[in-house]
Amino acid sequence: MSNRDWFTSGKRVSFATMKYSLKLMFAWVLAAPLLYGCATDSHGTRAPSTAGTAHADDPQAVTAGGQTGTEPTDEEVMYRVFAGEYLGSEGDMEGAVEEYLEAALRSDDAEIAKRATRVAYAAEAWQQAAMAADRWALLDPGNVTAHESAAAAMLLVGDYFGAEYQMMSILDLMDGSTEAWMLVSGLLSQAGDPGQAGDILEEILASRGTADNAYSMFARSQLAVRSQNIRRGFELARQAVELDPDQVEFLTWAGRLALNLKLTETGLEYIRRAWRLDSQNHDLTLAFADLLARNGREEEARTLLRDMKQTPDVMLSRILFELSAKDRPAAEQLFSEFEEMEFDDDQEKIFYQAQSAEALGFIPEAIVLYGGVTTGDRAMAAAIRIAELMAINGDIEAARQELARLRTAANPAFKEESWLAEARILREAGRKEEAFQVLDEAIKNMPRSVAILYTHALLAAELGWVDIAEKDLRLVIVSQPENAAALNALGYTLADQTERYEEAEALIRQAYILQPEEASIVDSMGWIAYRLGRLQESIQFLQKAWRMDRNPEIAAHLGEVLWVSGQRDAAMTIWGEGRSIDRDNPVLVETLERLEVNF
Repeated sequence: MSNRDWFTSGKRVSFATMKYSLKLMFAWVLAAPLLYGCATDSHGTRAPSTAGTAHADDPQAVTAGGQTGTEPTDEEVMYRVFAGEYLGSEGDMEGAVEEYLEAALRSDDAEIAKRATRVAYAAEAWQQAAMAADRWALLDPGNVTAHESAAAAMLLVGDYFGAEYQMMSILDLMDGSTEAWMLVSGLLSQAGDPGQAGDILEEILASRGTADNAYSMFARSQLAVRSQNIRRGFELARQAVELDPDQVEFLTWAGRLALNLKLTETGLEYIRRAWRLDSQNHDLTLAFADLLARNGREEEARTLLRDMKQTPDVMLSRILFELSAKDRPAAEQLFSEFEEMEFDDDQEKIFYQAQSAEALGFIPEAIVLYGGVTTGDRAMAAAIRIAELMAINGDIEAARQELARLRTAANPAFKEESWLAEARILREAGRKEEAFQVLDEAIKNMPRSVAILYTHALLAAELGWVDIAEKDLRLVIVSQPENAAALNALGYTLADQTERYEEAEALIRQAYILQPEEASIVDSMGWIAYRLGRLQESIQFLQKAWRMDRNPEIAAHLGEVLWVSGQRDAAMTIWGEGRSIDRDNPVLVETLERLEVNF
């Protein structure tokens, strides 16, 4: 199965549109490694998260039923574990936390301490989370995630000395790398007291003798930005670059901040310097080309792409670039050249050729090419895409037959993806109740599939069947207490379709704690604040979400709150931008109709 993560994009994740979008695809291919928004480190630091960000945190250690991957031998420990699982399944999170914490303190099994930490986080029992995570870190001292979880919980309960120790352990384990400093600054940004967080950082820097070096400036910059002071962050980033001008990470970070501050030329220059230092960096080069193109430097971007090593994904990028520049003849010429080129991995070439054909609108040819991808990690994606293209071409029944054929495969991943794809196709065609029936059948066939259950819940919410959506999402949360997307989806559904606002806010806030940089969760924070009448707070969250993701649903929400608060010109501007992205977005259309707004 591919490494597809169903739970990283909040309430909209599993019903991504099938319609081909050149703009979105081009942005994905070129810009993914380098975003205008605030960076997250490669550990995915979103304190207080225990969702498997470090090398020793095996996601398979927790089963579908939520039990640990190792079985304790001590009878008392075993009793506590089973009691914790039972209480959790019954909704008694407080009791589950206490039982699991007791098991963790009695056992030398790091897996039990990890599970105790996760359960405590799910219950927002921060004191117990700090104790459990501290035990986890003691039993598995080489696990960065354990120290990260402990530090995050300790910051929340005000144990700053303990948090400082855990962050020093992270720096030691990661050899004081740039990534380690990003992780530490990310943790500090979640502290309730920004002043105290700054003091902790200064203590750490002083103890390591790094108070005035480039890493210290970089860490301070990260902390400033995560505290929403981008200008201060940029000034510190510039100092980091001046102290160590050959550090690619510092240059790209400074470039991102400059671009956020609309200092376009400065931002481009920093990224250019980073690229010159690491011109063989494939992702950095593609990102730099995208930035050049977006800032009117099409010819320079074109040259950069042409001079790269011509791999299949680069050829796709070049074709997308020419289509974006409205030079279709050049794109078709590149497609012809692509056919004649030879690469070590023939399957990789065919896959990217298929995507290129799709971008050019050569749908029958794309279907044939996707059919040639029969081995490797891309085989499933290609098979699913064939069915989706059949549906886009109007032959939904043929698409469904193709997906049914895929379900005869022995590979469970193919089966799961085929059920999900069939539901997407039917939903996209407006046949939502049929899509729901397909997912009902899928659950019967694959009752342990969290992805199917989660998608079933989202569709139920769309259909207004809140009871079903809630039941499904609570099953997901019991299985995966740290699943921020499921928490957010349930909270948003309750906020949007019921008056259970306090319960909704608790769920959404829990998701926000786990993933504060996820746009859809930030959007939900704004929406529940609006439902509770906190208009200014709502606007702040929704504006942040809009900066993070130009999604028309977020535009609908932000516009509505601005409209209700009397800022009608600003609301019209936001709605206009949302309509330019997708004028048919159902949330945006419903909002404008309900408020009787005409464009």
